[in-house]
Amino acid sequence: MLLSFSVSNFRSFWDQQTLSMIASPRQPDHQEHLTELPDGENKALPIAAIYGANGAGKSNLVKALSYLQKLVITGTEPKKSTGRTPFLLNKEGQSQPSEFSIQFVVSGEIYSFGCRVRDAVIDAEWLVLVVNGSEQIVYERITDSNGDVRIEPGPVLTENALADSVKVIALAKVGVLENQLFLHAVLSNLKEQDQGSVLSGVLRWFSKLVIVEPHSQFQRLAGWLDQEPSRLRFADDFLRKAATGVDRLIIGTVALENGVLGNFAPELQSKIEAMGPGDVASIPQANGTEMIVEKGEGTVVKLRTIKAAHTSTEGKPVEFPFSEESDGTQRITHLLPALYAICEGDAVFVIDEIDRSLHPLLAKWFVRSFLKEGQGKGGQLIFTTHDTAFLDLSLLRRDEIWFADKLQNAGATDLYSLSDYKVRTDLRIDKAYLEGRFNAVPPIGNEFPEWVGKIMNELHPQDTLTEAV
Repeated sequence: MLLSFSVSNFRSFWDQQTLSMIASPRQPDHQEHLTELPDGENKALPIAAIYGANGAGKSNLVKALSYLQKLVITGTEPKKSTGRTPFLLNKEGQSQPSEFSIQFVVSGEIYSFGCRVRDAVIDAEWLVLVVNGSEQIVYERITDSNGDVRIEPGPVLTENALADSVKVIALAKVGVLENQLFLHAVLSNLKEQDQGSVLSGVLRWFSKLVIVEPHSQFQRLAGWLDQEPSRLRFADDFLRKAATGVDRLIIGTVALENGVLGNFAPELQSKIEAMGPGDVASIPQANGTEMIVEKGEGTVVKLRTIKAAHTSTEGKPVEFPFSEESDGTQRITHLLPALYAICEGDAVFVIDEIDRSLHPLLAKWFVRSFLKEGQGKGGQLIFTTHDTAFLDLSLLRRDEIWFADKLQNAGATDLYSLSDYKVRTDLRIDKAYLEGRFNAVPPIGNEFPEWVGKIMNELHPQDTLTEAV
């Protein structure tokens, strides 16, 4: 589970801003949403909906989390830039490091990881184990005045026999590139069994974090659906209940003609030609289909396809290529692996623009399905949206609703929760938001003609709201 994520001096973030997934003790609603944390005092939230005007920084929060994950999993090539994008509206942004810190739960333990990153070097890096509110150092990275980097293992690695970190400590003595995280060095240089229980668990958490961008698709959708019958049944049931017109999905395999390799890009041809006898490779294609390459005496190329079965007016099944389904049907189907995963366990999915191409009721039903089916299982769903259908206190708690607002005088993103406000329980949150009572909306209200404002007031009389405390 993700507990919090903080970022500063990155893209539209200047001062440190934090998204917290720890429940506010002042919010009594929807207790069924909450999951007990190992500290025995706090509880975690399963969901966060983030609102804001275009350009306010919602997507930049997702990009910041994605950037940190890439630093850990993909790493930085030697002598290459770290690829960070500092806050550019303050002259100090370029010269100051960007800072990221994240707190999460792995195997019943709370960890806090963070780093300070410049264009060419990583200034600092730390990983701590949080026990009963106190921090126990796993390791920390120190850069001296000469730019030399050293990694100092903490007591969690040196004194905890369960950590089994002999090879990690040896790697720490060797050191790490100045533009590369030590955590990534552990991933790239040591096998999982040599990483020790602590670092291997932390690395698994980062690898299981799934970030879905607005235009991205689940590339291996066909193979995912075909792997387990329960997944196909799950997808079929959801699409029927969502009234998409799809009765069921059909996964098939089509053999491609000889000589088809010449139609692929050179890099793809090289990958296929590098395969050895008996090798089988699955290469994702558009719309979730997969190309399956089998190397034997020759090369056999197949395409795993997805078709959608509908019912004709005569009551007969009619099959369509999945690519001919509406954008909304394709979008919701590509999101189903996320819903399935977080309903099955403790996966964390971050979806930018969850409502893209989706009807508001369908997007809301997707979220409601997660809250119902994933209850108590530790999965989390974090998403950005403009859809006010989620601004519903019968669906979400106030501390599960977040706003990103662009400070007009500084151009920096301010991140805050609805729980920062005192609101009546019967207040229409969606209407109050659109009226600008929580900010985080485009400042265009004053541009409407006076007669438009009068009509709007007649249709929606003003509610009262106690200001933020």
